[in-house]
Amino acid sequence: MKKASILNKKNLIIIGVILISIIIKYFFFSFESGDYKRFLLKWSNILSADGLISVASGLGNYNPPYLILLYFLTFIPGSSLIKIKMLSVVFDLLMGFIGYLITKELTQSKHAYLTWLVIILLPTVILNSSMWAQCDSIYTTFVLLALYFVIKKRYFLSFLMLGIAFSFKLQFIFILPVFVILYFVNKKFSIFNFLLIPLTNIMMCLPVIFLGMPIINAFTTYLEQTTDYSVYLTRNLANIYTFLPNIKIIAYIFIIITGLIFLALLIYFMKRKKDITSKEIISIGLLGVLIATYFLPFMHERYMYMADVLSIIWYFIYRRKIFIPIIINITSLAGYCPYLFGLDIPLWPFSCFLLIALISLFLDVVPLRKLKNSV
Repeated sequence: MKKASILNKKNLIIIGVILISIIIKYFFFSFESGDYKRFLLKWSNILSADGLISVASGLGNYNPPYLILLYFLTFIPGSSLIKIKMLSVVFDLLMGFIGYLITKELTQSKHAYLTWLVIILLPTVILNSSMWAQCDSIYTTFVLLALYFVIKKRYFLSFLMLGIAFSFKLQFIFILPVFVILYFVNKKFSIFNFLLIPLTNIMMCLPVIFLGMPIINAFTTYLEQTTDYSVYLTRNLANIYTFLPNIKIIAYIFIIITGLIFLALLIYFMKRKKDITSKEIISIGLLGVLIATYFLPFMHERYMYMADVLSIIWYFIYRRKIFIPIIINITSLAGYCPYLFGLDIPLWPFSCFLLIALISLFLDVVPLRKLKNSV
């Protein structure tokens, strides 16, 4: 049998698009975002001077694992700005690759690699790492790995990846409803697997725990973040709060409403008396992220990042309703514009279109005919 050439058409396309994505990002590398100037640069300088003991002493408002990565970056010569951005760019590429693996696993399509290429060219993926110097691709990579392993029925590894995602960003929680639904409906793994999530977070923080950081700090960082970021019901993210006054009581009402929506989804799938399929895991996961970011309060512009990526995977699995990933990604990009470009864009039209996409996806996951039969 003739061996396939490494430099075949598919691989050349992949290499070409990866190079194009890196070249595009290169033009943003010199940009210093507000987050970099106020936080990341200062943290990098302190880590370079004082080492990990500074993290144990309470440096920064990020959970320790990311700060530990920043510490290791100090040993590499060069600009901290470029090093921080390159770290996220590496995870951009890895994230796209995991998206390809999921699509390949669920479709066996020879064109599954297109998922990878589209993901790394998404505007928010490019801007998040190369312009903003943010790290959303890190936790999203581990969320995708968790989805990949749960599809492969390797539940220990799946929850381990969720724990690693949790150690980098609290926003991992948006994907958690699909795992809760899987537990109650498919009943293929133990409830104790959920304990792996906080335990893995502690394990990821061990280097600074050994240096004196209290274990509880592995969790209180996120509590402090929710307090610090709770001034506005939404900040540059198009969702239900675009239409509502900035009153705290509204936040509590919609937290309850969001919980009831997820409970209704769980009841529907339990009454359906049919296991959730591997493809449905992606649909429910994407729907869960959209419900959370649309109805929960105190969301920021970057919180839809996981939905941006998942929507591409979802489309290449189902090959229908292309307007859903288009609306999601345009809406997410609109949220970046005020902070990065100083553009005052009215968000309410994006909120309307996003609601249409959300309802359309909901009806895809829960068809009206089946919904009536389950009531």
